[in-house]
Amino acid sequence: MQIKTTVLCLPVTELEKALGFYKGVFGFSDAKIEEGIIALEFPNLSIFLMEKESYESYSAKAGRAALLPGNSAPAIISCAVETKQDVDSALERALEFGGKAPGAAAIDASFGGYIGYVSDPEGHLWEIVCPKP
Repeated sequence: MQIKTTVLCLPVTELEKALGFYKGVFGFSDAKIEEGIIALEFPNLSIFLMEKESYESYSAKAGRAALLPGNSAPAIISCAVETKQDVDSALERALEFGGKAPGAAAIDASFGGYIGYVSDPEGHLWEIVCPKP
């Protein structure tokens, strides 16, 4: 099997708020809402932020009930960036665009990378990593 691409679908209750967050924090200036979905193209990964009805319909095709955001989302999405400044900027911008940053970024003692965490307005948790600070 040869995988051509990978797509992660995440449920969202407020698409406009999510759109502002991903434009502001991750720089997706050309992102837009189309048919209840925001498509974000990361290197080697597409993320589809889907409104509740679209996500429920998509989940039904797989034969299961939709697991929607609540107090927390069950996954951590990690992305590597070039500099410590990129990590710090993402944490600052997250707060400006309706997200949360549970604390300041710091060097991870176990592997030495500089790591910060942000949650989007729906609670999807992102780990922002500068591997070699």
